[in-house]
Amino acid sequence: MQAVASSPIASIPTNGSAPITGSAPAMVANRLLVVDDEPEICEFIRDVAEAVGYEVAVSHDHRQFRSLYEEFKPSAIMLDLRMPKGDGVELLRYLADLVCQADIFLASGVDTRTLNTAMRLATAHGLRMREALRKPFILPDLRAALRRTLNLNMSITEQDLEEAIRANDLFLHYQPKVSLVAGETPSIDAVEALLRWEHTVYGELPPDKFIPIAEASGLIVPLTDLVLRNALEQWQIWHNGGHDIPVAVNLPACLLTDLEFPDRLSDLLTHHDVDPSQLILEVTESGAMMDGPMAMDILTRLRLKGVELSIDDFGTGYSALVQLYRLPFSELKIDKSFVMEMDRSEEAKTIVRSIIDLAYNLDMNVCAEGVETVVIMDLLRSMGCDKAQGFYFSPPVPGKDVHKLLVDAEQLGTATSL
Repeated sequence: MQAVASSPIASIPTNGSAPITGSAPAMVANRLLVVDDEPEICEFIRDVAEAVGYEVAVSHDHRQFRSLYEEFKPSAIMLDLRMPKGDGVELLRYLADLVCQADIFLASGVDTRTLNTAMRLATAHGLRMREALRKPFILPDLRAALRRTLNLNMSITEQDLEEAIRANDLFLHYQPKVSLVAGETPSIDAVEALLRWEHTVYGELPPDKFIPIAEASGLIVPLTDLVLRNALEQWQIWHNGGHDIPVAVNLPACLLTDLEFPDRLSDLLTHHDVDPSQLILEVTESGAMMDGPMAMDILTRLRLKGVELSIDDFGTGYSALVQLYRLPFSELKIDKSFVMEMDRSEEAKTIVRSIIDLAYNLDMNVCAEGVETVVIMDLLRSMGCDKAQGFYFSPPVPGKDVHKLLVDAEQLGTATSL
C-alpha cells in the first residue's frame, strides 16, 4: 500500500477534469402546516410562524389535515398529539406511509415521557423529527424552534457538496471536553472536531445540513478524510505552541467495514507526526453495532495502534450490552437528549446515573454531552461523571481560539465571553 505522504485517506476522483460547477441552489418555500383542534393555539402559532417567515395553513381535524397536506405541500408540520377524533400517532403513521420529507414538530400537553416516546416512534418510522414542544408554549422557544427549521429548508445537492470539498470550503471548529473530577477546577481534557461549511449562498452551515447528503452519496469518506487531515494539522499547531491536547473526530459507520482503514490512518498519523493516543475516534452506538465481526476487527486494530475509541450518542441505539462489553471502546459518551433533561426529569437523571455506573463497571471513561447549566454540571459531578461538553463551558470555536481556552481556563463556564 502506498504511503499517505502526499495523498489523503480517500479522495474524489478527478480524472483530469475541471472542478464541477453548478448554479446556486434555490431556496425551498417555507410552508408550515399546523394541526391542532384549539383555534386559539393555531392562531398563536400562525402569528409567530408568519413573523419568522413561513406561509401558514391550519387544520383542526384529521380529514382536513390529509387534504391540506396534499394541496399545501408543507416544508414543516406542527402536530398536536391529542385530537378529538383520533391522535397524532395515527397521523405520524400516515405521514410515514407517504414518505413525508417535511420537518415535524410535536406539540402537546401530555407528559414528557409520552412526548419523547412519540418522537422516538416517529424517528423509527423514518420521519424528519425536529423538536417536541410542551404546551403552554413559551414564545421565545417556539420562535427559536421555527427559525432553526426555517434555516434547514434549503436545496443542497451532492454536486454542491462535492464542489465544496474540492474548493476547501469546509472547515473545523473545536468544542472542549472538560474534566469534572470532584474537588478540582474544571480543565480542558480534549477537544472534539466539528465540521462546518462556508456556503456561498447560505453562509455557515453545521453538519446536520449536509452530512445526510454525504452519507447517502458516498462523499462521507472524502469528507472524513478532510476532517482527519485538518484536525491533525491543527494538532501540530497546538503542539508547536506547547499544548498536547487530544482531538476527537467522528468516524462514519461505513469505515467500520473498510479493512484497510486502520493502516491508512496509521500512515496519516505518522505523516503528521502525531502520537496515536492524541486521536480519539468517536463512533455512534448504532454504527458500532452495524456489522459485529467486521467492526470488532477494525476497532480492535485501531486500539492496537494506540488510537482512543469513544462510543457516541450512547443510549439512543438498540445495542445489546454484550456487544458493548465485546468492543474495545475506552470512552462512553452520554447522549445530550438525556443530559439536557436531568434537571427536570427523574427518569433522565436515573438513565444518566445508570450509564455512568455502567461505564465504570466496564472500566471506561464517561463523557456527558449537552451541558448548558451549572445545575446539570453539578449533578454530573455528584454522579462521578469524568468529563462533559456543552455550551456551559464553551461553544465550538475555530482552532486558533483553542489556545485562548487552554491558557484562560477560568473562562470555562462563561461561554458568552468567547
